Amino acid sequence: MSTNPLAAKIAAPYARALYDFSVEQNIMHQITADFQNLEVFLSKSEDFKQYLDNPLISADKKQEILEKTLKSELNTETFKFLLVLVNRDRINLLESVIDGYLQLVYRLCFSPRAKSKNAAAFQY
Repeated sequence: MSTNPLAAKIAAPYARALYDFSVEQNIMHQITADFQNLEVFLSKSEDFKQYLDNPLISADKKQEILEKTLKSELNTETFKFLLVLVNRDRINLLESVIDGYLQLVYRLCFSPRAKSKNAAAFQY
């Protein structure tokens, strides 16, 4: 998880846009699962993170490594989003985007409104 406040601020609009898109397209669960898995993967793959963060490596090379390692493991929309980050030279913010997105999801899941909706579903 990233603790850089500047990275979090820059990543926030990307996280929010993906969150809104995932809700609109009814794929929040898939993208959330992808991001949870990516968070674990990145925490165990320091070399992979360094490769993506390296400004000397071209966007084409970063896209190529993502296609080889993650494309078959992720929802199509999650993967497209990663490519957007690569093309906008923001892939170095991936951890902050993941953190911001998951915070939005968790806020939704643990909001009083969500709790009351879930409780109502279990009433007889």
